[in-house]
Amino acid sequence: MKEGALALITGPTSGIGREIARQLCEQGANLVLACRDTDAGARLAEELLGSRPGASIAVRQVDVSSGESIRALANRLRREGLALDVLVNNAGVHTAHRRPGPEGGELTFATNVLGYFRLSLDLLDLLKEGVVAHGEARIVNVASTFATAPDLDDLLFERRPFAGREAYSQSKACNRMLTRALARRLEGESITVNSMAPGLVQTGLFRETKWTTRLVVRAAGLFFGRSVEQGADTAVWLASSDELRGRSGGFYSQRVEQACGFSDQEREEALWRKCEELGGREAWPA
Repeated sequence: MKEGALALITGPTSGIGREIARQLCEQGANLVLACRDTDAGARLAEELLGSRPGASIAVRQVDVSSGESIRALANRLRREGLALDVLVNNAGVHTAHRRPGPEGGELTFATNVLGYFRLSLDLLDLLKEGVVAHGEARIVNVASTFATAPDLDDLLFERRPFAGREAYSQSKACNRMLTRALARRLEGESITVNSMAPGLVQTGLFRETKWTTRLVVRAAGLFFGRSVEQGADTAVWLASSDELRGRSGGFYSQRVEQACGFSDQEREEALWRKCEELGGREAWPA
């Protein structure tokens, strides 16, 4: 990563997002910490500046489940004249019960899927400015190996019983699918987009699940778990390593590209059209 490159990270105040921010800052990146809780963001910025005085670290408010909030963030960054080198879509939720997003729909999909989709597109012009400044820009989507094929006819659980685990795992498959769909659209633009799996990391993501589920996750973590530092490593590598220059559309775990069982261009394009519809606008010129 070039010294002074600018990286925007969503969900940076805890867990994997916090560690991604810390490692990128250590590598010399300037940061935009895009978070709902700006007080927590300010505390993190102060901590990072303590280890790297002179870094540029901005805290900006965003609720990634809200298209209006994402547009407001993008417009503010434009007014500030920023050129983005890296976007890390990391913010996510796992809910026990079906909850509406701020604009309707369903919260898990609004946050984990539409949030990535909208933010990548609304910040695309700033990423193109990053290409002008440094020759390339990158989008990194934090996905998961815990993923199941989405029901494209009922993405919002309007006709089937809601299950938090299924809603979350479907959203993580969608992250991988939309990564490839966006990579196709960005071919030739010097903007790459890749997804990654952090592995089983003990964070607060599952705090709303049943105690039995949390117990299983905790027990599994004893045998298969990874540290937060290990979980963040592949995302940081995708964001910064010269090895990844020009490589786009991949799904990675532990710095190794993985075969993806959800690779199906027809379904990826159908999902893209659904996201355009649910996002309330055509997101890409015909």
